[in-house]
Amino acid sequence: MNVFQSVRVALQSLMANKLRSGLTMLGMIIGVGAVIALVAAGTGAQAQVAERFESLGSNLLVISPGSMSFRGVSMGAASAQSLTDDDVVAIARLARSISTIAPEYSTRAQVVYGNKNTQTSVLGVTPEYLLVRDWRVTRGRFIDRLDITNQAKVAVLGATVVEDLFGGTLIDPLGKMIKVNRQNYQIVGLMASKGVGGFQNLDDQVFIPLSTAQIKFGGAGNTSLRAINVQVVSGDRTEWAQAELAAILRARHGLAPGQPDDFTVHDQTQIVEMVQETAETFTVLLGSIAAISLVVGGIGIMNIMLVSVTERTREIGIRKAVGAKRSDILAQFLAEAVVLSLLGGLVGVLLGYGGAQVVTPLLGGTRALVTAQSVAMALSVSIAVGLFFGLYPANRAARLNPIEALRYE
Repeated sequence: MNVFQSVRVALQSLMANKLRSGLTMLGMIIGVGAVIALVAAGTGAQAQVAERFESLGSNLLVISPGSMSFRGVSMGAASAQSLTDDDVVAIARLARSISTIAPEYSTRAQVVYGNKNTQTSVLGVTPEYLLVRDWRVTRGRFIDRLDITNQAKVAVLGATVVEDLFGGTLIDPLGKMIKVNRQNYQIVGLMASKGVGGFQNLDDQVFIPLSTAQIKFGGAGNTSLRAINVQVVSGDRTEWAQAELAAILRARHGLAPGQPDDFTVHDQTQIVEMVQETAETFTVLLGSIAAISLVVGGIGIMNIMLVSVTERTREIGIRKAVGAKRSDILAQFLAEAVVLSLLGGLVGVLLGYGGAQVVTPLLGGTRALVTAQSVAMALSVSIAVGLFFGLYPANRAARLNPIEALRYE
């Protein structure tokens, strides 16, 4: 009896007891479905994290003032004020691995138009910020060099701020005056929506000239910065750029050898890898928990196959009496176990795909990502479960004595 004949006979045997076969497959269906759904949710979360950080800009390094350590990991201390405009000048003059540099000064402020107001992030930036952070203006213009020179009181609004202040009205925001911390600013541009980037809503921001922000929020003569964004000339020069920036800033700040940095250089690719590793660990954990259902399903298959061997003892005796070999009986019952688990796996994949769409929002994600690898893995495991748990019943059937089997009632 060849493989195709074994599968055909297995299907006929399973169809003879549809309800029992269906109930037996239920364990595999639930197990495979759970694995597919949870792995899809985890994989989608990893892809979402990568997309969010990519939206922040390409080949991006961010220098933050201050340095602190938490469990051996360097963290930026936002309250420190170790970065200034002079650092930007030094980096622009000395760094060879940097293509563009964009300093910023950020704070939280109350923004008001008419009877509407919102608490949002206000960023003092330069024209280069648009390029480094990969932003796009939909209407009007962005902050220009003349605004920086004149300390102009102009503002460019993010999409969320526009909705908060002008949503539900027919008013065109361009040219209108808003109050930022009780001071008037003219709206000169509107930013394209960018959604969530990293861990914040990028659309909930107001952009004003850097010089204006430093003076209005930091006081006269203030040249401190909250961050310096730099774009590396190419992705393979990132590590060199980090070392170069550290050397320039340490020399600028007069730090002696062995003295800790008073700044932190963040590489967003490292942050992405760290977050993705965490998400991957979480995915593996969820998948492992769900895989326990596959073992339960396998035990169910073994149980029903043992019952089947007992019920069909006389049939086995007849097959052996007419010339069936031990390998034929073994192949027949193994085929039944594998077909049972594989059919359950196929139904489980379909159920898992639908379940992923339900589970993902509950885990805080926005989309599920069912990959060919996860489907192939789930089906391979279901086949392996069928083989493993079907081997003992199949071997028991193959070892039956034909004479005793024929006498069995």
